[in-house]
Parts: sequence; C-alpha cells; structure tokens
Amino acid sequence: MTRSLTIGLPVFNGETRVARCLDSLLAQTYPDFDLVIHDNESTDRTAEICREYARRDTRVKYRRHAPQLQQSMNFRTAVMEAETPFFMWAADDDIWGPDFAKACIAELEEHPNAVCCTSRVTMRYPDGTSSPSRGTFAICGSPLERARTYLLNPRDSSRLYGVHRTAALKASYPDGLTLFGWDWVVSCLTFLHGDHLQADVVALERAGHGPGKYFEKYDRHFVRPPGVLGRLSWLFPLMPLTVELKRRLPPDIWRASRWRLVRLNLLQTLLLLTWKYPVLQGSFNLIRAADRAVTSSTARN
Repeated sequence: MTRSLTIGLPVFNGETRVARCLDSLLAQTYPDFDLVIHDNESTDRTAEICREYARRDTRVKYRRHAPQLQQSMNFRTAVMEAETPFFMWAADDDIWGPDFAKACIAELEEHPNAVCCTSRVTMRYPDGTSSPSRGTFAICGSPLERARTYLLNPRDSSRLYGVHRTAALKASYPDGLTLFGWDWVVSCLTFLHGDHLQADVVALERAGHGPGKYFEKYDRHFVRPPGVLGRLSWLFPLMPLTVELKRRLPPDIWRASRWRLVRLNLLQTLLLLTWKYPVLQGSFNLIRAADRAVTSSTARN
C-alpha cells in the first residue's frame, strides 16, 4: 500500500518515553502513514520496545544505526529515506493529539504554496509547568519576507515538528549539517520554498528543556568546525550557523537578514554565559523580557 505520510522518529535511549510517544502517534485519526523509527544505537531497552511495536503494527518500521550518528544526521536520514509526499518528525518525549496529522495535512492540501504546517503546541517543563509554544504562528509572504520574519526569533523550533512537503524539506537539508542550531538552518531554508501555516487546534505537547541540555551535550549532538570558526564557537555558538546561512541564502535575503543574525548571536552568547555563570540570570531575564516585548509584535507584521 502506498502511504501519503512518513513519520520519522529519531530515538536514543528512550525506554522510559518511547512507548507513550508511539501510542499517541498510532492513535492518529489520519491513518495513511508509515512510522519509521531511527534508533541511534540505544544501549537501553529502546530496541526491544520498538521491535515489539513493529511486530504488532505493520505501519511501524524499525531501523538501528551503528555506529551512532550525530543527532542532525539521524534526523536527516529519516527524511531522506521518505518516499511519501508528506513527512513529519517525532521526538520520543512528545505527545500528539489524535488530530495532529489530519489537521496539518488538510491545511497543506488547501494551500498548495505552503510547505509546512503545525498545530498549536503546548510546552511541558520538568517542573510540571506548561505554556503555549511561541514558535508555531503562520509565516507567509515572499521568500525574503518569510526568512526575515523567522530570523527575528526562531524561538523553540516547534515548527520543525510540523508536517512538511517532503520534497521541499529534502531540498532544505544540506548534507553534513552537524552544527549547533542545525534545526534553525533547516527551518530557515524551507522558507525559500513556501509558506508555513498553523492549524488552529492544540494537538501537540512537547517536552520543554533549558538551554543547558544542549550546552552540556554539545559533543554528542554537534560538531565544531575546524580552525578559527571552531574556536570562536566556544563563545559564539551560532557563528557556524551564521556562516552556513550566508553560504546558502540568496544574496538579497542574506543582506536583509544579517543584522537579525547578529542579534541572535548576541542573545545566544548571553544565554551561554548565563548557563556558565548563574549569577547573571537576573540580568539576562531583563534583557530577554525587553527583547521579547520588542520582537513579539514585529514577528507577526
């Protein structure tokens, strides 16, 4: 049977989370999908759990990578193997409402110029609190307008977990992309191909994490470039991302967006310093609150 949607699930040591994730994905009211698990050489019971789901449901396929891939390469492998017109990633610590795929695909079918759609998203934090994601609003217009709006503040990457047109997503995912912020690069490049939409339903609950998760596991998730750029990335973690976007964005879009990238670099450096030196947290919170007040309405203009 030919499916219309591939769900790619990259997972690493997810034995405490993956069953709940798989249950919510298999409960989708849009049934025409394959769910392909990309196990990044887990060392716990993840493989056993996932193979059991694959045995029980023919829509579930299990792949195991050995040796272990960089995080971004595991995500890239998932989409590059997809042969369906639509694709979505799943994270093993997230939970989907039953109408997520149905609502997003309906929007994409109604708007042929759009390349991605996500629902509204709730962020769930380790302390038990939750809040709406700030990164799912629709972004439409010309490629230049779309990229500038996105780069004003990429926010929490919730739109990365929307439903994408597979061809546009493949064209937006460079090979060998293993740098810090690779997800922002991929999302930014999709805006060269079309609009991003938001289905007006809350149908995804994502696990929220502090920035320390990514800084602490930098060596497992990301690769520093060689030479001066790699040394600079210890203090300016978004410098490699900036260089990558300069290479790949059309010149007019790069010129129109570069100061927004300078701003993102400064904010990320402040976040890194705050993580290293918690005494700076109060000052950073004031800066972030002021920045959000300035950018929140601008992003929707």
